[in-house]
Amino acid sequence: MKFYYFIVAGAFLASCSSGGNHADYAANLASAQSAIAAHENEDIEAWLAHFADSLEHESPVYGAGIINLDQQKEQISMYHAAFDDIKFTEGVWLPGVNPETGLPDGSVRCYGKWTSTFVPSGKTAILNAYHYFSFTDGKISQSGDFFDFGGLMDAVAPDVTTFLATHDVKDASAWMAAWVPGATDYETFKAMGVSARLFQSANPANANGTAVLFDVTDVPAFEAFTSGPEGAASAENAGVKMNTLEFYSEQTP
Repeated sequence: MKFYYFIVAGAFLASCSSGGNHADYAANLASAQSAIAAHENEDIEAWLAHFADSLEHESPVYGAGIINLDQQKEQISMYHAAFDDIKFTEGVWLPGVNPETGLPDGSVRCYGKWTSTFVPSGKTAILNAYHYFSFTDGKISQSGDFFDFGGLMDAVAPDVTTFLATHDVKDASAWMAAWVPGATDYETFKAMGVSARLFQSANPANANGTAVLFDVTDVPAFEAFTSGPEGAASAENAGVKMNTLEFYSEQTP
């Protein structure tokens, strides 16, 4: 038993005498930093060059769990499409250790701050994060991102204004059909960044009494459409009885 402790102590002292780092750490550190730089530059091919085909990545997206290289590429591409001016600052880079021995194993971990601009809203994102990178034959074979993805998307989401429209329609089923994906009303409002939730009267005697709850990101465009001839034509084509149409804006008491 004493001999075993001498071996472990000797390994620890040897690691300290060599600067405390694994022989591959410097090269792996450079690769991890280059991967981060490629992400900042939105260069997906340069980013891919650092990862093994067998990558297992721990995603920050709720419920995603461990994902493969293709799935991680899809997530990174989403960031590149949705965010501009991606920057990683205040980086603290550290050697990783083998969880069983506690000795440096060539892996890399870092703490830092991401900043970027969310294109749909123009809002600035500021995100503290932790990342780790483990290597096999010079490629990142395991990695993980730890940050509040849901909080990030909530923070940068476009400001939403809610409107309620109530009306009677000629035929509730036909009116609802105008709101399915691919239908005219659905696609028209989607193009304006408007989402809609549909309601039908719970009173069987008023089955054609309906309402729409609109979440709107571009209020001027929404108001221009709904108050103009295109909006009127859209409503009439869906069977809305125009003399019953009422719009309500959300109020805070």
